Amino acid sequence: MLKTSKIYFDEIEDRLDAPFYQEFYMNPIRNLNLKGVQTDNLEEFIKTTANGVEIRRYVDEGTPYLRVSDMKSIFVSLSAVKYVKENISEVSKEIKLEKDNVLISRSGTPGITAIVNKKIINSIISSHIIKVVIKKELLNPYFLTAYLNSFLGRLQVDRITNGCLVSEISHQALGMIKVPVPTIKQQEGIASLLMEAGKKNQEAVSKIEEAKSIFVKALEINPGIRNEGKTYKVDSSDLTNILIPRFYDPRYLNVLKRIRKKFRTVKLGEIANIRRGDEVGSKNYRRYVEKDNSDVPFIRTSDLINYEIDNYPDFYIKNEIYEKKKQALKPGDLLISNDGKIGLLAILTNEDKCVIQSHIRKVHVNKELNPYYILAFLATDFGHYQFKQYTFTQATIPTISDRLAEIEIPVISKSLLIKISELVEESFKMKEEKKRLCAEALWKVEHSFN
Repeated sequence: MLKTSKIYFDEIEDRLDAPFYQEFYMNPIRNLNLKGVQTDNLEEFIKTTANGVEIRRYVDEGTPYLRVSDMKSIFVSLSAVKYVKENISEVSKEIKLEKDNVLISRSGTPGITAIVNKKIINSIISSHIIKVVIKKELLNPYFLTAYLNSFLGRLQVDRITNGCLVSEISHQALGMIKVPVPTIKQQEGIASLLMEAGKKNQEAVSKIEEAKSIFVKALEINPGIRNEGKTYKVDSSDLTNILIPRFYDPRYLNVLKRIRKKFRTVKLGEIANIRRGDEVGSKNYRRYVEKDNSDVPFIRTSDLINYEIDNYPDFYIKNEIYEKKKQALKPGDLLISNDGKIGLLAILTNEDKCVIQSHIRKVHVNKELNPYYILAFLATDFGHYQFKQYTFTQATIPTISDRLAEIEIPVISKSLLIKISELVEESFKMKEEKKRLCAEALWKVEHSFN
């Protein structure tokens, strides 16, 4: 079917590809102009732009290396961050991060925008991320971050992407994004919401790190062997019906034996109901610019970030599917990735409404312990050792199958158990407030010009 769009002469820019001028993209900008809202091309507010560097060799410890998969709306995810041996002083000055720089994904899911905070300031960015330095005297970078993550911003990003097989953004195209320019007071009002959200986010992360530290100190267990050996001996008394060689790796098995010797342990399956998520079919996926207001986030493993779910994921589904699946997700439920990148964790808050995919397990803790305490343990190296023990490759995808129920949680002293639980629970109250603030900032952007 042939589609046509009517374009006015003064709307023609330095691009001649027909999709760029679709009414789907043009009408929102025209509406802004009709309402007398000033718009300028983003290039008018950009001081400099630069792509990061491509590094393929990762190490266990070193400089955080932010890849396009770490890019999430407003704040970067550090849940699955890789490390490189290169020092931050070895990279060029133009890609060194400074507070309030804006990061934009160049490919993958183009246009995901995050603000640089102290937590990631000493990271190296990959070549698929664009660092943008904004002229702060003209435009507030926090306002820009909110705008580019709003519906109108996402629509503009979608408009400028190109590429047959892989969508991406060029620096020149980035400069063509139409940015409405509200008053300084309006910009600062929206920026203050994101700045406060950033503070809540950092405080939340710090509390979880403190809880993990208390847990590790309470265990008082030396991890022992650090280097992976090609062969190792196994005592016959340690043999079970599990025939995964990695399960008997001394790095993991000996640590678990030490934990059992010092503490009583309970299996996750004994204290929680564990339920698999659902697949809804890619035909039901809807992108942010295509979704209705009633649509619900569809959460995949890549959307488990910083111990929470991403409220602005790549895909959404209709509310009817949410109602039909009846996953009964509730605040306080623990989510654990079961396949692919195994052991990613999240706890649902009152701000979350979603459907989880089949590679994620919902863990509803119903006795003795609580999800906040369990998350603190599973987030430590000792928790991840058990994930690694049970991992095997099914075809090409790593999985722990149904053995999540076999994961053992140590029960430490009651006083420390309570302290750890309270710290993590406080963290999620801050995360909930952070999500509310971010949602309010995006709502204000989208309604400031209506």
